[in-house]
Amino acid sequence: MKKGRLVKRSIGIALILLFAAACLVAVFNKDSNAAPPKKVKIGVLNCLTSWYAGHDIPNWNEVQAVGEMINERGGITVKGEKYQVELLVEDGKSTLDGVTAAANRLVFDKDVKVILGPGGPFPPAAGTVTNPNKVIDILNYCLCQPGEIDKTTPYSFLGGDGSIESFYGTIKYLKKLYPKVKRVVLTNADDGSLPYLVPLFKKALQDEGLILAADLVPYSNDTQDFSPISARLNAAKDVDAVILCTGMATHFGSIVKGLRELGNQKPYFVSCGSNLQDILSVAGKEGAKNVFVHAPSLYAADNTPLMNELGKKLIAKHGADIPFWCHDANSLWVVKQVIEAANSFDPTAIKNKWETMDRVATLYGPGRIGGDVTYGIKHHAVGTRVPFQALKDGKVASAGYSPGEVLVP
Repeated sequence: MKKGRLVKRSIGIALILLFAAACLVAVFNKDSNAAPPKKVKIGVLNCLTSWYAGHDIPNWNEVQAVGEMINERGGITVKGEKYQVELLVEDGKSTLDGVTAAANRLVFDKDVKVILGPGGPFPPAAGTVTNPNKVIDILNYCLCQPGEIDKTTPYSFLGGDGSIESFYGTIKYLKKLYPKVKRVVLTNADDGSLPYLVPLFKKALQDEGLILAADLVPYSNDTQDFSPISARLNAAKDVDAVILCTGMATHFGSIVKGLRELGNQKPYFVSCGSNLQDILSVAGKEGAKNVFVHAPSLYAADNTPLMNELGKKLIAKHGADIPFWCHDANSLWVVKQVIEAANSFDPTAIKNKWETMDRVATLYGPGRIGGDVTYGIKHHAVGTRVPFQALKDGKVASAGYSPGEVLVP
């Protein structure tokens, strides 16, 4: 009797094991025969070689990390279906002709409908390709020159803070730290953008109740000796703070070093996206004291969880000692929200939806869409909180954010 029950039990167990094995085989076969995930191509136009590569190689690293973050969350959902992001990069080679050629490759050879980048002085070179062909082009920076974002570029957008957005964020941050500041002096690279930027800088100062104490001090991008620039800034009377608006980190470091050598210890604010470590390497610790630089930090207590998730990914892959801009990365996160709101990958549908939205989720938190007066076209710019770095105990550290999202008129 016992032996018979044992045989029956063994047969039962064997049948259960056979059934489980059959189920596993069925699942395996189903998975192996499943269609590959759907993908949506998004172009990235960065300058990965020559002089602008120092800015755009970090951009490319960051946008890849955000692409992973989006895909790990299921991708982009349109009409009930999920699409994984496939990033296709082209090198603009740090020249206008190179950027135009890269835009042509993305639009005509790779058939992308959304492009992230370029920035710096290069957007007009891409816009001549993207706009006539109705391809969304989300710039990673804007100098407010013709052909960047205006009525002639209906498919060009700004996915975060450009020159004017950064400037508004900087003076709001300045007032937060130094409520009694009234008179400031400005300096800026003379790269052809000054006729367009200076009136906007003056308006921003007026909007925030600040006074431009002297004419803006320009300098050439190829300047080697910045001591005359520092001397002119130092000569401005009754100045409470110095603001460097746009340029390169080596310029910023050289100018503040010159000011400190002249005994000028006034607060020094860099409103152009930069990295305090680069300035520190030129100005030294003494020169970089009381310097506040518009720059996100890879990991900080006052970052959003998304920013810190991005930072962890970048640190794991590239180390902690890397530049961090969060330009194209933020644009990718923004356009994901707009595509899903439009429920379409059609560029015109995306454009039309973007122009009707007042708010959008960003890596920095809630963002506001505006820029209607500044750019002369409705709702093509996204404003976010603006982050800063400063020295703490002699080391570069997060110094908080501008108050609230920056909304450019």
